[in-house]
Amino acid sequence: MPTFLVILAGISWGMLGIFLRFLSRGGLSAMEICALRNIGTTMILGIALTISHRPCLRIRRKDLWCFIGGGCISVLLFNYCYFLTLQRTSIGVAVTLLYTSPIFIALLARILFHEPFTCRKSLALILMFIGCALVSGIADGKPALSLSGMLTGLSSGLCYALYTIFGRYAQKRGYPTATITFWNFLCAALASCLLPRWDFVADAFTQQPMLWLWAAALVGVSTILPYCCYTAGLARMEASRAAVLVAVEPMVATLSGILLFHERLSLAVSCGILLVLSAILVLQIPLKKSGTTGDS
Repeated sequence: MPTFLVILAGISWGMLGIFLRFLSRGGLSAMEICALRNIGTTMILGIALTISHRPCLRIRRKDLWCFIGGGCISVLLFNYCYFLTLQRTSIGVAVTLLYTSPIFIALLARILFHEPFTCRKSLALILMFIGCALVSGIADGKPALSLSGMLTGLSSGLCYALYTIFGRYAQKRGYPTATITFWNFLCAALASCLLPRWDFVADAFTQQPMLWLWAAALVGVSTILPYCCYTAGLARMEASRAAVLVAVEPMVATLSGILLFHERLSLAVSCGILLVLSAILVLQIPLKKSGTTGDS
């Protein structure tokens, strides 16, 4: 059951690009879609926690910086950069660049928490670098995305990595996962409220009722559902195994782009995607030596 829940979470996250594409076709910008996701998620989590775990809504004022950083930098900027990349390139390429986040986490953990940067992490960094080069289309002579698309894609990976970093600071202060998630989304929602063209968004939803369905799916299927499934699965299995299983996300995202939107991937770009996934596996799968498990 835990394995199924984690894989379901990966599949749900992998479908994110589908809902974004349909919302984009309705005329919504990346920031407006971010706002809808953040506000919708905050409302649902807030109601759920108020009913079932009200103490999870409380934080100490001195720790607010953790959630402002996690919400405005990690959640809001991550979503914005990722959605921009999805609008500029194929779903498979965008999600591959997002999956550079474990490498950024390893680098930031070395700087901030003095965690060792092992040979295995170095190998993963090399695989990621080569993979990203291939994903950019450099081997084909025909770029799969522009320089700005590459920058927003890598920025989405960096911002997603910062979610883990800010989350670790919050965990060290004794906050449970539910509290961290709610307050991060709340801060992101408050910040994103200031930016979109709400009159335009209201007109778009009035004239195109199907946008309500895609927005609900964005929040329910690709945000709330995977969070619940991944949290439940992670509670009953090793974090490294969960991280490997949830890597089904880029595969689902790539297939959805090919099947639904007729996106094409060259051989070089496909190899780049596989190299980035290999970097994730190198980071997550324990190496065994003489009956022991650990980094090489």
